[in-house]
Amino acid sequence: MSLPAYRLHGQFLELCDCYTICPCWVGQPPDDGWCTGAFCWSVEEGTIGDVDVAGRSVVSVSFHAGHRDDGGQEVTLFVDDGADDAQFTALASTFTGGYGGPLRELGRLMGVLREATRAPISLTTQDDHLSVTVGRMVSGAGSVMRGGDGAVTELRSGRLSEVLGPRAEVGSTSTFRIDLGGQASSVQVAGRAAMRGPFRYESRGEL
Repeated sequence: MSLPAYRLHGQFLELCDCYTICPCWVGQPPDDGWCTGAFCWSVEEGTIGDVDVAGRSVVSVSFHAGHRDDGGQEVTLFVDDGADDAQFTALASTFTGGYGGPLRELGRLMGVLREATRAPISLTTQDDHLSVTVGRMVSGAGSVMRGGDGAVTELRSGRLSEVLGPRAEVGSTSTFRIDLGGQASSVQVAGRAAMRGPFRYESRGEL
C-alpha cells in the first residue's frame, strides 16, 4: 500500500536553547549536551493526498540529549486548532515522518511521540522580527541578524536543510519559553538560537 503524496510550501521558524547558530544545523552536538527546541511550519499552499492543508500551522517541540543523529528525541506535536479531522491526521502523520519523503527523517530520529494534539498557533515573520505562540505552552520572539553590509545573515546547505529549508536566516531570541507541564522539554531562556526561511517539500508517495 502506497503512502499519500504531498506537496507543501511556506515558511519555517526554528527556536531552541542552544546558542546561535544551533549546532544541529552544522552536524555538531548541542552546546550544553542537550537541546530543547520548537520547529514551526506555516503552510501557505499544500496538499497531502487529497487533503488541502493550505493555511494550517504545525509546531513540533522536541528534546534530545547528545548528537541529533543518535535519535531518541522526545516529541510533542501541535497542529493548529483550525484544522479539521482530515487535516489534523494528514499533518500529524506527515510532520512526524510517517508519510516518508523529505520529512522521513523526523520519524527516524524520534524516540517517543508524547502527544499529537490541536492548539491555537500563531506564527509571525515580518521585517526582521519573528515570533511563535502555541497556546500557553510555547512562546518565543526574536529577530534576524544583519552583517556589516546590512544584509541578513544566512546559512545554506546545512544539515537541517532537507527537513526545514535550504536557506535559513540566522537570528537570536529575545525570549523563548516552553512549558509542557514539568516534562524534560520545559525551558525559559533568552539570547539563544533562532532561524527562519522558506520550505518546499514534495513526495510522490512510496511503498
